[in-house]
Amino acid sequence: ELKHMQGTAKVLEIIEKIYIARCQQCNHHSSTIIHNIVLRRLHEYGGTKQRLSQLLDEEQQRELEYELEEERQLAQPLSSKPCCPRLNTEIIQLCDINSQVMNLARLSNVFHPLPHAFTGIKFFKQCQPNSWPSNFWISTEFQRVTETKLISLDPFMRPPRWIIVYRNQHIIFITAFEANWLMVYLTSKSPVTTLRLLLPRVKRFQSIFVNTPTLTVPSLIGISNRIIPYFIANEWLVQLFVFNGTRYFDIVDEQTAYCQCLSLCPQPRTSIEKAAFGNGWIAVDEFVSDSNHRRCLSINQARFTLNPLTFVKQLIENRNNFQAPLSSYVGSIICNSYKTYGTITE
Repeated sequence: ELKHMQGTAKVLEIIEKIYIARCQQCNHHSSTIIHNIVLRRLHEYGGTKQRLSQLLDEEQQRELEYELEEERQLAQPLSSKPCCPRLNTEIIQLCDINSQVMNLARLSNVFHPLPHAFTGIKFFKQCQPNSWPSNFWISTEFQRVTETKLISLDPFMRPPRWIIVYRNQHIIFITAFEANWLMVYLTSKSPVTTLRLLLPRVKRFQSIFVNTPTLTVPSLIGISNRIIPYFIANEWLVQLFVFNGTRYFDIVDEQTAYCQCLSLCPQPRTSIEKAAFGNGWIAVDEFVSDSNHRRCLSINQARFTLNPLTFVKQLIENRNNFQAPLSSYVGSIICNSYKTYGTITE
């Protein structure tokens, strides 16, 4: 009975012989050259060291053969070919402060509205394209990652790291290649157009650089007194947080603006909000769908008219390669319907 449950007894064998026995049992069609190299290395480094080994019985052997057959039948993913980076002249023209403001909507071969970044992604239909600001853009190069067709683009979503604040009116996501070139051209002392680094906040107290005056190109330090440095307001900033998969906030106002943007009313709630929840105005997952109810609850900055929680969760998972941790501020809001910033000890 023990032999049936535990298998045959283990015996001491040198590592080289264990490897040879496994190869014979698995019947891998590996390269003879690689096989010989592995044997030689095992002989050199393993020497006479012995380890417990257990030969597979017939039933285990059949199970292993079945698993190997399943592996062979799995469709291998198509290889992907990265796109060759290029620099459009219209990108360079963004730096020209003496020209008229460019009409980005008419330059569809170079600029697209931000929701275009989700083209070919499985949750494209859930991004609610009309819910994003009309002055948020991406360059065509930002969306163009791989030349391979007929494959899912989920693994190829470009991390949003570099933005151009154009004439203090438009925010354009660009590639690192484009940003590298623009650093040469953005040397004006009149920073109405600036290149900025935008990092997702993935831990507490992390700087994201986007509003740091010394780190913009050109710098916002030492400019004329007649020019007011431009800082991205929280209303726009939290929408960038949704896009780049940010998990933490720096101040309570960011948390408030984030919930407003997604039309969420999480706990802890005020007495008015508790009454609204009791009346069914606030869903179990904290989403407020009715525009009149949002107005009564002072949710005045809502961007998404349909429940965005599934989309936000999928986007965060795509950006970070894992689901939003419940210990994070955003994870607690979208998964537990609870605001933790300012309510827990940091």
